[in-house]
Amino acid sequence: MKADVRRVGPVEGAGGGPGPRWAGWARLAVAAGLLALIFHIIFCNEAQLHLAATGQSWDALDKWDQRQLAWSRGPGELWRTVQRLSAGHWAVAMGCCGVPVVLGGLRWRRALKVQGLDVGVGAVIRVSFVAHFFNAFLLGSTGGDVVKAWCASRWTRERRAEAALTVLVDRLVGTLALLLFAVVMIPLAWRSPDGTRLFLAHRTYPAVALLVGAMAAVTLGLVLVAFHTDWLAPGRGASRMLGRLPRGEALARALAACRLFGRDRTYLPVSAAYSAVINAAIVGTFLAIAAGLGLEVPARVLWFVVPAVVCIAALPVTPSGLGVREHLLVSLLALPEFPGVRHGEALALALLAYTANLAWSALGGVVYLFQPRQTTV
Repeated sequence: MKADVRRVGPVEGAGGGPGPRWAGWARLAVAAGLLALIFHIIFCNEAQLHLAATGQSWDALDKWDQRQLAWSRGPGELWRTVQRLSAGHWAVAMGCCGVPVVLGGLRWRRALKVQGLDVGVGAVIRVSFVAHFFNAFLLGSTGGDVVKAWCASRWTRERRAEAALTVLVDRLVGTLALLLFAVVMIPLAWRSPDGTRLFLAHRTYPAVALLVGAMAAVTLGLVLVAFHTDWLAPGRGASRMLGRLPRGEALARALAACRLFGRDRTYLPVSAAYSAVINAAIVGTFLAIAAGLGLEVPARVLWFVVPAVVCIAALPVTPSGLGVREHLLVSLLALPEFPGVRHGEALALALLAYTANLAWSALGGVVYLFQPRQTTV
């Protein structure tokens, strides 16, 4: 089924004709407010780095002083940080950081095709940018999936539940790929340059590895059950239980459609190929920033640390993983085995990578502001 989604947007309802006049102003207000919040977070990051460099504590300030410092020093500190990294390192970091947004949209498009929806490349990439925009404010890295599911359900009248399901499946497959990537990279990070066995000398390393391994096992189990068993089939296990709930039949029908992903022999290989490039780009962002900051940490260690930290920070513990990501990177990198990496520099790596991510979120806000309204097919 070919979906004509040249006019796609997550704001207004389906159908023809112009929307109410206030809808455009509402979109402008939402976009402006969220963009201001993005820059506020960026400036707070820069103010924290400034205080860390001068031996002061961000947490010692009250909320008003934090906001005042962020907007008075943040812009100038951000400019100095970019100059410190050099245009080349920052360009590489920004380029790598944008790859997951684009390729993630293309990987999702492949999931939509399995469910019979042939959506245009431009449409899925636009929605991917908008979802990335909302990821900056909702819990974990999955908040924007709500936006994607909303849009997917508007791209069809007859298979709305199945279309929304593609977002969950794409997230599940992408997360599994990143988790397995981190597990495979454990041997690379086993020893430090001086020969120390990091996983024996520091409890954080085995703890992170065990958590990532457990997450990978659970995620793999979910994929196998959904794709290759009949437990979600109509009349079986989950279907009978869901059928007793209000509107449970639609949910049961959508979950039963998971079996189509297992029957399509090209879906997992294609998704794995997209995920491999996405995972490399994620690590590449941190490698570029680390090189620009002159951090003396082996690249092979970052090939494990970065995907592991990204996976754990994606858990809905704090908004967008704030605090979790920074704490883990400092704990894993600010070690005696890496004498060139101090606490403040590890924190700078975490915050600057997040700043690059927020810059792409801001671009998603521009897409959200100017994209046309939604139509169904």
